[in-house]
Amino acid sequence: MSALLSAEDLNDFISPSMACIKPTEVNKENDNVDANGDLQVGKESELEKVSITLQDCLACVGCITSSEEILLSRQSYSVFLENYKNDGGQLVISISPQSRLSMANHFGLSVMEFDIRMCQVVREKFACKYVVGTQIGREISIRETNREVREAVRAGTSSSSQVSGPRLCSVCPGFVLYCEKSKPELVPYLVDIKSPQQLTGQIIKNTVGGKVYHLSVMPCFDKKLEASRQDSEGEVDCVITPKEFVKMLEELDCDMGSNPATPATPTFGLDRAILDEMSMPGYPWDATMSVNAGSSSGGFAYQYVLESQARHQAMGTRCAVLSTAGKNHDLLEHRLVDLGSGATLASSSEVYGFRNIQNMVRRLTQAARPRTLRLRARQRAKQSPDSDPALPAPPAAADPYGAEFIEVMACPKGCINGGGLLDSNNTKKMNAQLIEHLNQRYHEELLQRPLPQHAGVVDAATAAAVAASHRYTFHPIEKHDDGPGELLAMANW
Repeated sequence: MSALLSAEDLNDFISPSMACIKPTEVNKENDNVDANGDLQVGKESELEKVSITLQDCLACVGCITSSEEILLSRQSYSVFLENYKNDGGQLVISISPQSRLSMANHFGLSVMEFDIRMCQVVREKFACKYVVGTQIGREISIRETNREVREAVRAGTSSSSQVSGPRLCSVCPGFVLYCEKSKPELVPYLVDIKSPQQLTGQIIKNTVGGKVYHLSVMPCFDKKLEASRQDSEGEVDCVITPKEFVKMLEELDCDMGSNPATPATPTFGLDRAILDEMSMPGYPWDATMSVNAGSSSGGFAYQYVLESQARHQAMGTRCAVLSTAGKNHDLLEHRLVDLGSGATLASSSEVYGFRNIQNMVRRLTQAARPRTLRLRARQRAKQSPDSDPALPAPPAAADPYGAEFIEVMACPKGCINGGGLLDSNNTKKMNAQLIEHLNQRYHEELLQRPLPQHAGVVDAATAAAVAASHRYTFHPIEKHDDGPGELLAMANW
């Protein structure tokens, strides 16, 4: 099991639940609640340091179960080093943009320099055949998610579960585990499309053929459990984080830094040709390593309103996307607004961090004023005689929990703040500065492009994914009192 999952990762999702096997004394008084009953973000009390082990707590939700402990033990760089050669297949590595950016920043390199050096290292050290980004998998996930949300909105309910209300993005395994284990009433709201990690695994296994060992480098530890789901079996063989990747290289005496002048280190150059050499057939480097517009967590919410805008404009509707910040930096709503009537044509939001998730759960489960009435009131306000119909009206206060589609991420600030990323062991202020810096580099340095580019590659990959298994099967997971030797809970995955 990874020794790198430590106390610092408690903030990767939530602190231990009340049923934690090593409970600490907590002050039950909560002065961080506003007049509406919402938990306030950014007003956390100073917490005493806690001591945990992997047997005590997993960063995702509540207490770690014996099954999760076993699954995590199968997802570490030591397991990778033991198994990838013995597997007898070709090694293919997929890597998320957040992981590339985190390691590039850690080593003081540009993303392009890091990409080249990473390819040189994994080819020389591990005989890696291909290195693949997760963008094509992300585009498939975005396309199919948009399709499902659109159908649910058109029908007025979820096409699969007959529940009304917003559809919830399911690419964050921490949030999915929270729903399945602690909030089963949210399970019907989850979009059942697989994540970029798993869809990328499908692409790799279908493209390379024969025996393939797929190592995935992801920004948080919960991705290990996602790869171990029963409905994801065989798509990803092992998941490690940038922290583990760097630790592995250190143990192998391989320096990825700017002055790799040791005999054990490969001879580095900056020849971009290696990127093309290590690209998977039919999947150019730029196609898999670029990123779409939107948040650094995948841009699912923003892409939903962009796709809606393209459809409405094709029908002759003049419309624009307006984005409105919520009560804190982890809330953002996007609305597609008709420039003529001021009507909201589509809406989505980004909801990050456990406190905001708690507020979302409360809003979804309480008896609230019907959303249609809120929308009509909003539209009447935008249609006032003083407004200029040629321009978007100033957006009303953000209503992130009332959107048609919600991009939910367990980590505050989203995937760019994943618990497996590097250089996060600093003060709160330094971490905030690091996240802001990484976000800026994400949008400036990573190759940006609209989704239609490389459309042929995406179309073919999407057709293959849909023909295969591109959906999860979500269900509530019963809680078990894990006793010694109780290992059968894995059947719940």
